[in-house]
Amino acid sequence: MFARTAELVLTRLRGGRLVSGESLASELGVSRTYVHKVVNWLRRWGIPIVAEPGLGYYIPLENDIAKTVGLLRVVGVEALVTHIEKCVKSSQDIARELAAAGAGSWVVVVCDEMVTGRGRLGRTWYAPRGGLWFTVILRPEFTGPLHLLSLAAGVSVAESLIALLGVQARVKWPNDVLVDDKKVCGILIEGEAEADRIKLLYLGIGINANNELPPEVRETATSIRNLVGAEVPRATLLAVILSRLKSYYSYLSIGRADKVINSWEKLSATVGKTVRVVTLGGGEIVGRAVAVDRLGRLVVEMSGVRYHIESGDVYHLKQ
Repeated sequence: MFARTAELVLTRLRGGRLVSGESLASELGVSRTYVHKVVNWLRRWGIPIVAEPGLGYYIPLENDIAKTVGLLRVVGVEALVTHIEKCVKSSQDIARELAAAGAGSWVVVVCDEMVTGRGRLGRTWYAPRGGLWFTVILRPEFTGPLHLLSLAAGVSVAESLIALLGVQARVKWPNDVLVDDKKVCGILIEGEAEADRIKLLYLGIGINANNELPPEVRETATSIRNLVGAEVPRATLLAVILSRLKSYYSYLSIGRADKVINSWEKLSATVGKTVRVVTLGGGEIVGRAVAVDRLGRLVVEMSGVRYHIESGDVYHLKQ
């Protein structure tokens, strides 16, 4: 994902400790000027690296959601974060209310806990304290298939987990992020249409960060804290995700869906697998996932015929 030098710099900074530019340059066998260029590149990518003049660099590992906006300023990204400790409604519903009152794009609703979380296909989403549950309001510049926005969101989360925490996150079509084949993140996109155009989009992302999981889902899901053995800096993670999401959303807005699809396929846990697809109508397709098409649909080959899957539940089968 990163060039070798950038990866090495990032690895040294992941712990949140101050590291001098001189020691980085010495370890990597490069000049301090080159280290500075690499740090600036990582900032543009979305990592909020802070420079302390004469001392070095560090990544603030913050759990306090109130600090997200300040972290976003470090990487040059603007967003307005509304933080609610206990949401009696879902973050999607609160975002709708804010949009109706005039909230613009990149207003982000973050709930520490949701009493009535909502998942895909009307399912209940378990959202206790400690997780990272948020919705981004978008007044779309992008008018293409919503599948593509779902893929962009999944890639943004997976890349952020890899970069910030070093976990080997992968994306599963259509809207999940996995680590070690267990779900750590789900994505829900809802919209409001007006005549022949989408007026508003609500991009909901739920991440098992520091929360406990109920016993009945531990076979298929896990939390990031369990994986890394330490508390997840939720504010820092949110800032990186929003930065990556803005980058991919800008590609979609100028018709460069290929950028999203290429990144998604590099991180895909689905392409190449034998899958069982259960469609909304109850039909079933079992075959090999071979690609994602330019509209973001999953392409499954069964008995020599290729099916372009619009929606449904996808199960990875053991091979």
